[in-house]
Amino acid sequence: MPSKDMIGRVLSTGSATVDAAHVAAFALALGDSSPEFTSLAPPTYPIAFMSQAMAGGMDTFLELGLNFMTLVHGEQEFEYVRPIKVGETLTLTGRVADVYEKTNSAGQTLDFVVLETEGKDAAAQPVFFSRNVLISKRM
Repeated sequence: MPSKDMIGRVLSTGSATVDAAHVAAFALALGDSSPEFTSLAPPTYPIAFMSQAMAGGMDTFLELGLNFMTLVHGEQEFEYVRPIKVGETLTLTGRVADVYEKTNSAGQTLDFVVLETEGKDAAAQPVFFSRNVLISKRM
């Protein structure tokens, strides 16, 4: 069972440069050939940073107390201060934003963990926040 003591815990920090070729491939995978994606990243692009935010991998899931065999991605949310620019380097910080539980209709306890990634620009100004909710059935 995830502990509320994990709320606010930084899981990882790092940086990533928004590569033009990667942004183009990402947009193509979305089926969007809009010319604006030569200078700006598509709105859902921060998902590309999720693996960096979860750099702890399986150890992080174990420490969170999530049952990996029942783990599902429940929700994804993006909040922007401004568009992500191709070529800029962002500082990324992944943290546990919230931990809570709910009981489903079968009376089973579900654990919810909200992970947040914050991206800041070279001037240390926020660019985006990405939040995703992981759900795991407690065993």
